[in-house]
Amino acid sequence: MIGRIGALALNTFREAVRDRVLVALLAVACGVLLFTLALAELSLHEQRRVVHDVGLASISLFAVVAAVFLGSSMLDKEIERRTLYVILPKPVGRAELLLGKFAGIALTGWVFVGLMGGVQLWVMALQAGVAPLAVLAAVLGCGALLGLGLWRIRDRTALIVPWTVVVVLVATLSAEAGGVPLTPVLGALALTAAELCVLTAVALFFSSFSTPFLTGVLTVGVWILGRSAGQMATLKTRVLPEGVQAALRALAHVVPNFQLYVPGRRALEVDFATAGGAWTYVAMAWAYGLAYAAALLVFAAFVFRRRDLP
Repeated sequence: MIGRIGALALNTFREAVRDRVLVALLAVACGVLLFTLALAELSLHEQRRVVHDVGLASISLFAVVAAVFLGSSMLDKEIERRTLYVILPKPVGRAELLLGKFAGIALTGWVFVGLMGGVQLWVMALQAGVAPLAVLAAVLGCGALLGLGLWRIRDRTALIVPWTVVVVLVATLSAEAGGVPLTPVLGALALTAAELCVLTAVALFFSSFSTPFLTGVLTVGVWILGRSAGQMATLKTRVLPEGVQAALRALAHVVPNFQLYVPGRRALEVDFATAGGAWTYVAMAWAYGLAYAAALLVFAAFVFRRRDLP
């Protein structure tokens, strides 16, 4: 079973990283991260904060777009291309297919976040005063390593994950050389990766019975509600009737709490220091996300198993 899910995940990952829309989205995201250097110059004595906050917010937003795009389209592509009818007659269950899709999309999302995180760390290194030639040498070195791998390795997609790890490590060393506080950045990237898992599971749940467009709309709606879960849980206003407020409070306990994944720079630097450290918070957020994603995938498998395929 694990082998079949792994094969499906690898195939999903290969298909996703070759998608031109995703590559274009990554290019735009990297351009936005570089633009934060110019944006920071417009602020007064707040350059580091602008580069940090705007950059990480951009990574979170673009990662959400990527997760919604992949989660709402991957399963439907199998049905449209009728490759699903080649897979299912084999000893592969529909639940295994969903798990494989989930693992492949999640892996793609982590690579997406890792590459954007590397660019963000290099941008922060430049803003912190690291010599531009040193940063350029690190970037060119990673590029040369990728080119060498593409030349020598036949399965080029197999190179992407280890190369992403190298990019993050090299960029982290560059940022550390400039005295950049690493815990808030790396913690935020880890939380974004966990948020992607939950959002991918949400998208696959809706995709198990809906069209790609409606899946995208519903997933974005759940994400917006999840980012507002804290406010809905404590909502007190005279504008809305009490029944509506009670419904919103109940909904806040049902939708995934995506606010957990955007605690802010100060929280990761200072506020969680007395509660076991920022990484304890990150681990708890990951545990919550994996549990919620697992529950959603169980429901998705139950629904998808009973879906009449065209």
